[in-house]
Amino acid sequence: MTRERRKGVLGRVRRGLGRALADYRMTVDGDTLLLALSGGKDSAALLHIMQTRKKRIPVDYTLVPVHISLGENEDRHRIERLNELTAALGLELKVLESDIALRLEQRNLPESPCFHCSRWKRKLLFDYAAEKKITKIAFGHHRDDILETALLNLFYGSSFSTMRPHQLLFSGRLTIIRPLAYLDEKDVVAYCRHYALPVDSPPCRFQKNNGRREAMKALLAGLERDNPKVRTSLFHALRNVRSEYLL
Repeated sequence: MTRERRKGVLGRVRRGLGRALADYRMTVDGDTLLLALSGGKDSAALLHIMQTRKKRIPVDYTLVPVHISLGENEDRHRIERLNELTAALGLELKVLESDIALRLEQRNLPESPCFHCSRWKRKLLFDYAAEKKITKIAFGHHRDDILETALLNLFYGSSFSTMRPHQLLFSGRLTIIRPLAYLDEKDVVAYCRHYALPVDSPPCRFQKNNGRREAMKALLAGLERDNPKVRTSLFHALRNVRSEYLL
């Protein structure tokens, strides 16, 4: 990557994250943010950006990186890598142990293992946040995740909805934020490569190919060839719902 290209990508990433934080008022001075670390590139990039930008901004916050172990030996490499990442940033990783792997093995589940794993991990995060009196959780979902979810819900869920960049749960007792909401996956990958952050995720033996989500990725890529601004247009459409013209 050329120096000019690298500077452009890094600037776009920092500006995009800063705009999302400001537009959706995701953080205030003195916040404590539980940051969910899966072991993949998106949450790793989010942690790195959020921690390194603190010295350049007037708003102070504390990051609490948390990873949920499925309770199997294969997760050790993922935890070692996350410990290295958090330590390099002056942070301490909190690992929540679970029996999710055992539950996935023993139960005959109607939906995909990823669906149940995600739901169970989220409950553990919510419970830990409540125990520690942390009221905000940051996830590493980027704009492509938001757009793909919108298309999945439209085509398979019979609704026009998606993940919100700033979402209140439990009557406002818990807030979910997604600071990467304005960034595309390719920008996250470029950022990770520049800072030598992990781009690949350690394999999960329960993970199955999500054919529907892959189809949405392919659909967006095909539409983008005809209209380079299609992702921007669809993202704006999610904020420009004209209910008077819906059924």
